[in-house]
Parts: sequence; structure tokens; C-alpha cells
Amino acid sequence: MKTNSPFRRQKFTTLNQLMRSHRLTLFVIAVLLVTFTSSAQLSAQKKSTAVRSQKLPSPEKIIGDYLKAIGGKKRLAAIADATYEWKIQLKDQLMGSAETQEKAPAATRTKMTFGNGEINSAVSSRSAWTRGLDGNLRTLTDAEAGSAKLQAALDASRFIDYKKLNVLARTVAFDETVTEPAYVVEFSTRAGARLRYWFSASSKLLLKTVDETRGTTVSFTDYRAESGVLEPHRVEIATNSKDALTLLLQSARYNAGLSDALFDPPSSEALDIPTLLKEVEANQKELDERVSNYAFTEKRTEHKIDDKGIVKEEKVTVYEIYPMPGGGAILKIISENGVPISAERAAKQDKKIAEDVAKYEAERQKREQKKKEEAEKNKGQEKKKEAGDDVSVAVFLRACEFVSPRRERLRDREAVVFDFRPRAGFQPKTTAESIVTKLTGVIWIDPVDKEVIRLEAKLAQGYKVGGGLVASIRPGSAFAFEQTRMADGVWLPRYAQINFAAKILLFKGIEANETHEFSDYRRFNAEASDYKLGAPATNNPVPPKP
Repeated sequence: MKTNSPFRRQKFTTLNQLMRSHRLTLFVIAVLLVTFTSSAQLSAQKKSTAVRSQKLPSPEKIIGDYLKAIGGKKRLAAIADATYEWKIQLKDQLMGSAETQEKAPAATRTKMTFGNGEINSAVSSRSAWTRGLDGNLRTLTDAEAGSAKLQAALDASRFIDYKKLNVLARTVAFDETVTEPAYVVEFSTRAGARLRYWFSASSKLLLKTVDETRGTTVSFTDYRAESGVLEPHRVEIATNSKDALTLLLQSARYNAGLSDALFDPPSSEALDIPTLLKEVEANQKELDERVSNYAFTEKRTEHKIDDKGIVKEEKVTVYEIYPMPGGGAILKIISENGVPISAERAAKQDKKIAEDVAKYEAERQKREQKKKEEAEKNKGQEKKKEAGDDVSVAVFLRACEFVSPRRERLRDREAVVFDFRPRAGFQPKTTAESIVTKLTGVIWIDPVDKEVIRLEAKLAQGYKVGGGLVASIRPGSAFAFEQTRMADGVWLPRYAQINFAAKILLFKGIEANETHEFSDYRRFNAEASDYKLGAPATNNPVPPKP
């Protein structure tokens, strides 16, 4: 985000600010200011030994041929859900059984039963989870969750209208190293998930998939008809350094009316989520002032992605962030795309910062007096304000259902985890309620400190501002946010990701695909001379990328 002034309101600080201060309109304005420079291209396919000299067919052509080959788009579109029963073999020895279930548009579940227990996993519109033989439940995050959700969208939708699920696709190679020549299609999301699918150039059938994030290769053979649909009756699943499991299809059932609840994570115990959220909100108010006592480093990565999923441009900027008394912050650019800024530019930046800080200090008394007058004027009107645009915890309690409360571990801390979704039949009366009724996601809360560890949310439906004349935000727009606990007990931001797409007024669509990594926190006294300090001393490691 470019600006002539080093001042900025911090984008991400606390959950309270996210829920209470960040209004939809402000978020749209922030996205409009995003710009992209520099470039970086994804690596080409390495396993393909031959590429046809002629232009590769489009993914739409390849998928269209595949749908015709297995039964036709009309027949496949009529399948709302499917249940498959399998036998599991390892080196031709019977090991157990499996059941896989799919429900359009993007929900899947797998249960594998062995002599020593079960392995369960599922993906819904809100979360992806797994429970191993040890019985421990784990909600997936970061790249692992992205891959699982992308695969679920492709499997459950059977590739029909995959673009409406915000899935991007491109044909990357013609591969002759597999059992038969095949076109390789890469599917991706703007959040960074990527999967590769091999489609036969002759039979048009799906031959295999590769998920590099989870180290899994799945091969499909022995296609036979089930109720007019060609289904693979032999599926081999190979993972890194492990022998491949073979699944042999025993039966397939369609349109059984599978419940959405089937794909929800299992609840570990009864938890009072509304009370917990109220405690989080009350606790956050006490910590808000302490948050402004820290300076930190922010690494911001911005991507420009085309409609095929190719990263066309990338910009990485590192800032030092210094808090200002009464709110806001000073941004000091340290480097761009890995290169420190020049001495001349640094000197101009320091001069501008000094001038702005002096001006800010000179106007502090007027600003504080105005703040007191506004507080006195609005005294006793908190309830009226809440009924407007602020997305508060109270709004979530009214408009949302909390699904599958459970206990897990995240980042080596105990966490209470639950999904949230719009409450059925709820009629929004305010802007905030209208926003929340279109959100789904999952939250991790530290049950001791009563702080949010991680929050994921996405628009399950599009949102229109001014009936769509002002702005129209596309479904699938999402953000993730994490906090980390400092040695003194204060929780501070560690990571944020935004994937946002909207059409503003009558102009071309606007998109933002950004990650923000926060680190190197230290206490800071906001004196004018302090803004020329060097990089803050590291006392918190740089968080890993998702």
C-alpha cells in the first residue's frame, strides 16, 4: 500500500479491533489502495519429458471432455451427494475397509477402518479436520487446509462450474511418463493452494492427482459404470516414504440426502461458547492499551494473480512500525524485494517522519480535547452505536451458530476450537448483521488467557454495498488472522492473510492477495526522537508462512 505519509492506522492489531472497528466500507477502501510491482513466476513442470509443439488445450476443453467421458455434465450435475464403500489392501493383503462421502458443492468425508482403529477426515465449507488412530482431533490450517479444501471442492463438485467455487485452472504440460499420454492441469486458489491432475489424452479419464503439500499421489484405474457414471474401481494412494494403499470399490450410492452435519468436526465436550466469547471481549478491552506500547517489524507480501492462477507479480516490503500516542502508527520502509532502501531514500524518509511527528505532537492537545468532547457527546449512546455498523461479539452471538466445540492444540498451546455459520432463519436488521450472516469460518481461543489464537472467515455469499452500485464483494473473499503470546502475557498479531475480490462502482474488479507477518516486538516509548531508531531488537521469531 503506497502513501505519501508515514502515518497509518494499523490494519491488524486485536480481535476487538477486527470485530468492532473494522467496518466493511473501510475494508473496501483499504483494498482499493493495494498496488503491485515486481514479478515472480511459478516453476514449470519438472516431470514432463515431452511437450507438444502445438498449443496445449485449455483446461475448460480438457474438463469438458472428461465430463463427457464419465457420463455427461447433465447427469453429473444431478448428483447432489455420493457414498462409496471400499476394501483396503496393502501389498495385496486385506487391511480394512473405507467409506468416502461427497456432497456438492465442496464437502467430503473419509473413514478408514483398520484392525487397530479408525482414521477419519472431512472438509466442510468452514473447516478441514482429521482424527488419527490415536484419537486426537486436529483442525487443519495454512497450506495443509488449503490443499484439503481445494481437493474437496473439485471432488464434490465433480469439476462442474469449478470457477464459481473460486478455483483457477491452467494446462501446464503434456506428459508421456505416466501409463498413457496425459494433459496436466493445475488447479489453484488465490490463497496459494495448488493441486495437479493428469487427464488421459485418449480416454479423457482422470489418471492421477498429485498434492505436493501433503506429499500424496493418487492413481485411478479400472473405470466401470455405476448408475450410468464411470467410476474408478481401483484407487492407489501413495504418500511420502510409505507403501501405497489400494482401495477397491465395492458399491456406490447417489443422492441419499446426506446431512451437512455429517461433515462437521466431532464435538469433544459441551462448551459454553457464548460465555467464552463474552469473556474474550471483556479481556481484550483491558489489553488494547498495552498493545499500543510495542514497536514491531512487518513483512508484507503482495501478489498479483491472473485468472489461470499464475503469479504475475510479487512485491515484498519490510517495514518498521512505531505506535503513535492516541492511535495510529509510523511506517518506516526498510527494504523492498529483499533489497534495503538506499541511504538517500532513508534520509528523506527520516526527515519526513520527523516533520510529521513534530506536527502530530503540536496538534496533540487539540486532538485530545476533541476526543473528550466527542466522548461526552456520545455518552450513554453505546447501545445505539452497536445497532449500526460495528461487527461486535454481540452481533456474532445474535447472528451466528457455533458448531462442533472441541479442544485441540495449536502452536503448542491448548485451544478451544469451534466453527461458526449464519443462524438459520435470522433476519439481519443492521449493516453489521448483514455482513455476519454471510460469513463462515473457524476460531481457536486460548481457554486460559481468553484470547483468540487464530481466526479464519470467508464470505459464503457475495455482499453488495448500495445494492451493488457502490461495491460488490465476491463470495469466497476471505481472511485469516493469528496472534502470539509475548513473555509478559500480552497477545500481539503474528500473521494475517487477505484474499479479496470486489467490483467497485462501474470500474474493473479489484483484488488483493496479501500476507502480513509481524515479528520483532519490543516495548516502545513514543517520543519524537525514538522514531529514528534502528530495527527493533528481536524477541519474537518470524512466524512461518501458511
